[in-house]
Amino acid sequence: MSRLLLHGARLIDGSGAAPRAAQSVLIDGARIVAVDDDAAFDGIDDVRRVDLGGRTLLPGFIDCHAHLGAYDYELEARIATPASLTVMRTLPQLRQTLEAGVTTVREAGGLDAGYRLAHEQGLIASPRLLLSIVILAQTGGIWDIACGSGARLDLHGAMGQVVRYCGGVEAMRQLARELIAAGADLLNIHTTSSLHKDPERLPYAMFTPDEIAAVVDEAHRAGRRVMAHVDGGPGVGNAIRAGVDSVDHPYLLSDADIELLLEHGTWLVPTLSCNYGIVRIAERDPHAGIHESSLRAARQLIAVHTDGFRRALKAGVRYAMGSDSFGRFQGDNLFELQLMVEAGCTPMQAIVAGTGDAARCIGRADVGTVAAGQCADLLCVDGDPLGDIRLLQDRGRFAFVMQGGGFVVDRLQTAESACGTR
Repeated sequence: MSRLLLHGARLIDGSGAAPRAAQSVLIDGARIVAVDDDAAFDGIDDVRRVDLGGRTLLPGFIDCHAHLGAYDYELEARIATPASLTVMRTLPQLRQTLEAGVTTVREAGGLDAGYRLAHEQGLIASPRLLLSIVILAQTGGIWDIACGSGARLDLHGAMGQVVRYCGGVEAMRQLARELIAAGADLLNIHTTSSLHKDPERLPYAMFTPDEIAAVVDEAHRAGRRVMAHVDGGPGVGNAIRAGVDSVDHPYLLSDADIELLLEHGTWLVPTLSCNYGIVRIAERDPHAGIHESSLRAARQLIAVHTDGFRRALKAGVRYAMGSDSFGRFQGDNLFELQLMVEAGCTPMQAIVAGTGDAARCIGRADVGTVAAGQCADLLCVDGDPLGDIRLLQDRGRFAFVMQGGGFVVDRLQTAESACGTR
């Protein structure tokens, strides 16, 4: 018997519709086949019934920006770590993220296609993965190591180096093609300098508009999307005008940037929790290797980062949830929802940003909502997240996490735990 009936749910379906009580969800294998009032399923046979007892049922969450393979924040620690240890650290990070109720992740650089294949083949417990493989950055950009003598340390191919440096329109096209051939589901391009390197200075633009447009053109012709890693300054507008599909964690978001987001319909992925993550890791573990300069910059940027999102929210910009979580911050992904609410979202808006709207942002029509035909990715919690969004960070309240019809967390004892997708 492969059909499962979840009944007695208080349903928040991810569409933004008001919650509905006494709802049932019929699952056949990996898919939802019907959603209706409990009474509509009274006469149904050949199903295994699970009574949710009025618990809240939601779609599995989608994190639109995370670095699941980066255990350490600072580059020197990542590249000094043996490849085998990096893999062994990554596997529990994937599981922790999944058990936190995040069933799909748009991975922003650091994992190759092997992780996605391992998940699809049922070898590992992991969120569904959409991979960028690396971040495309300009020479001299983020984490490029250069000396005063002019010498550069070439770390291309080093485990833990999540950036590929490039430049020139044709070279950008070629690299985009290589990444797509290597299995990239999307491309990630860094179009501004880093505020963490120099928080007192307005970021300057990286890559020319033509270089960015070449990457966007190659990706879109191949049916891939493009996310732009931006900190602020003119590189934000360059990315939007070039046609990227989302701009991610702009710490400095100008009114002109907001107008461009509205004009082009570009998604904003604010990642409000990223600077909090750096601070929290340093506070939890003084030996985590966070540079004092990185910690100081993170603390400086929290307020201005939140203000930019607050203004974008009031203007009506499209937005989706992303945590920018990395190794020691994995599993805290839904802290982002709390920060979105504190910035002005309603709890329902924050939930939709992490479910239905997140699915639209990443271009996946089969996840993000509880509806017939969708993947059976679900989170069941004790309590009302519309009354207190913070309870979604309390895994002790999770009755179950389901991915592809299989229970990956099951505190109702309804099924044997399963890993992987179906």
